[in-house]
Amino acid sequence: MGIKALIFDIDGTILNSHVTMTKLPYNALKECHREGLFICTATARSGRMVFRKEDLLWEHEFLLERGISYNGATIFDKPNHFYQHTAIPGSIVQHLVTRILDYDDTLQIALQHDDQYHAFKIPMTEEQLVGWGFRQDGIIDFQKARQLSTTKIMIFTGNQDKPVDLSELYQSLVSEFSFSVNIILADSWKAIYIISKHANKGKAINTLISLYNIKPEEVAVFGDDTPDIGMFGHSIAMGNAHESLKRHASFVTKTNDEEGVVFALTDYLKVI
Repeated sequence: MGIKALIFDIDGTILNSHVTMTKLPYNALKECHREGLFICTATARSGRMVFRKEDLLWEHEFLLERGISYNGATIFDKPNHFYQHTAIPGSIVQHLVTRILDYDDTLQIALQHDDQYHAFKIPMTEEQLVGWGFRQDGIIDFQKARQLSTTKIMIFTGNQDKPVDLSELYQSLVSEFSFSVNIILADSWKAIYIISKHANKGKAINTLISLYNIKPEEVAVFGDDTPDIGMFGHSIAMGNAHESLKRHASFVTKTNDEEGVVFALTDYLKVI
């Protein structure tokens, strides 16, 4: 098939439903790396949370040579000493936050500025911040942060025990702000992610592969909720992916609990 690059989402793709990578997919990715294939992760996670200690039990430096985080707002490639960060201007952040609070002032809003600092409308405990990769000394005042440029805005229910459907808010934000930001409805309509209009996973992948003179048709992209995977030669939807993604995929593999990544690498792409 002439595959030169493999791009993997993390949650729901190379990690199973227990949010860990088992030995089989790990060995498969390691073998692809040994074969000289370009390997990159593309995730909604922050850079410092790409892989947590509990996600991988083995050496994984080869998975950290390059990566895309914050849904495409940050990109890095260590071999080329390349780093790119695309933020939402502070003036737009201010308008977005005002609009969100006018809609429902009980929602939690997280303002993430790369891996430098985060801010939360509803204060987080030290224990809650562990899941964000921060301590209290990395959190700044929300009112100050809403005036600054921001890598990514996350919106979700303040009470995580009672998540609500945010599709109505999503539609409202799209109608008002789609000219200036990319807005993503995620987690079964229970969360909204907002990044710069100039950032998305598809653009980020193209930026990275251009550093290696790899063509889009030589790329295979794996995911469970990434709408822009169809931009590339081979789009592999996980068996646990949304049906809308499966309809546009080149191949639908098994679920992330059935080693779907390994199945696609061996039976469809035949790269190992």
